[in-house]
Amino acid sequence: MKYIKKFIAALLCAAMLLSLCGCKGNSVIDTISNLRKSDVDPGIDEIGFSIPYLRTDSLDPYKATGTMNKYLSVLIYDSLFRVDNSFKAEYLVAQSHTLSGNSLSVNIKSGLKFTDGTALSAADVVYSFNLAKKSTNYSFCLENIKSAAANGNDCVIFTLSVANKNEISNLVFPIIKASSDVQTTESDQTDDDGDTTTVKAEYSSKLPVGSGRYTVVTGKESKYLQVNKERLGGYHPKYNKIGLVDVTDTKEYQSLFNLGEIDFYCDDFASGKYTKFTEIDNTVTLTNFVYLGINSKSKVLSEPKVHRAMALALDRTELSSVSFAGCAVATPLPFHPSYYALSGCTLPTLKAKTDSSAELLDEVGFSAIGDSGARYSDAGTLNLTLLVNSENDFRRSLARGIQQAFEKVNIKVTIREVSYSDYISAIESESFDLYIGETRLSNDFGLSRFFATDGSLRYGIDSASKSAKLYNKYVTGEVNLQKFIDTFSDELPFIPISFRSGIAVRSGKIKNDIATLPGDCFANIEEWTAQ
Repeated sequence: MKYIKKFIAALLCAAMLLSLCGCKGNSVIDTISNLRKSDVDPGIDEIGFSIPYLRTDSLDPYKATGTMNKYLSVLIYDSLFRVDNSFKAEYLVAQSHTLSGNSLSVNIKSGLKFTDGTALSAADVVYSFNLAKKSTNYSFCLENIKSAAANGNDCVIFTLSVANKNEISNLVFPIIKASSDVQTTESDQTDDDGDTTTVKAEYSSKLPVGSGRYTVVTGKESKYLQVNKERLGGYHPKYNKIGLVDVTDTKEYQSLFNLGEIDFYCDDFASGKYTKFTEIDNTVTLTNFVYLGINSKSKVLSEPKVHRAMALALDRTELSSVSFAGCAVATPLPFHPSYYALSGCTLPTLKAKTDSSAELLDEVGFSAIGDSGARYSDAGTLNLTLLVNSENDFRRSLARGIQQAFEKVNIKVTIREVSYSDYISAIESESFDLYIGETRLSNDFGLSRFFATDGSLRYGIDSASKSAKLYNKYVTGEVNLQKFIDTFSDELPFIPISFRSGIAVRSGKIKNDIATLPGDCFANIEEWTAQ
């Protein structure tokens, strides 16, 4: 204690000397204050800006259906990994991993806690995985993972159907505290003999406990997100609170934004309808893959060169821009153009080459043109029906664009618009020539749903094709990506069109640019500063 007193006295003397000399420096009070001040900015303890959520929906990541609620869950819950904009996996809750055959071991960081102060363990990860496996929001990423089991408190072992060195990019499901999504009630029940037993019943809780950047706080008059400063060793945004504005219908988002009631909005246009904004701050990378399905089992469409001719008739860049209001990225492959694994690969063209298309059709015998204007050969007439979901404006627009492009090479197309249920029924019964499809691919762009004999999108595709046979070899690393690309592009069991994109919009109140990642439109929210 005496040494501390001497130290403070020395500081006082030094400060007095500085003031006598007329030097510009800190006052005594400032000097002592700075000694006690942490290097970490504590943040402004108020609401800096507000974002919407759908009150009639859930903030539980495994139950949410609306776009904003699903994105909000990324702020409340962490995952083992996340991916950057090239789909490279980055550690989050995970610390290391090892792949041995079909067994993927993931070690989690020690000392992690949920927002209620309890430790985050491997058992919580397994519990969350089992929920994710059954959830429409995350099951698409976990198709290749059979099961998960805890190995002690800090290790989870995932059993894979097929060994896949890129599987960690799919471990992005939210981690919740085990059983925090359910509540248990007890009641006494008496049987006919007068014996009493206690019966436990479980029912869904409103919001499970997470370990993310924020936690939800419900006050008497408002609901907001409160910063979790203990998250992963420390999280310190500009503002400690984010306002939550509840809405009862997604149609309210744009009007609330225009009125200045909310400061941020994002949309993935899952409804198939576009919401127009005067200015878009950033796009959100999605794995929603749009393609032209082909019934290869039809005699007239069994020849791969016909598929290639159809692909060459399409300007996929123009189709993607026009049909999806600029919210799509054209692709010649079932891999997102920004996918890091494509670096160094030779890719097929996106441009229309009608002369080359016509030459290919001539080459396989479709050289004669009938009275209808459609090419024909001994195999039949290229007078095709294109199946499309009538409830999706994007796909209806795309169908018209494809129809017009095919007419230039004398492939006649009749568009058949049907309800979603009839659309699914026609595909599953393979009652189509062509169809416009969309599916959400995993972060490693797994294609088993197209090529597996029990795949959900196998319809019209020859499971014995070279592409199908080569796909598993590519996944396990027996052949490289270029080999698969070349084989796929030669056969084209389906024609890739584009990957849809979402949008992120900010009001003038938020001064910073918005950074996004796949699955996270709040990637740099800790930097956001309000005017």
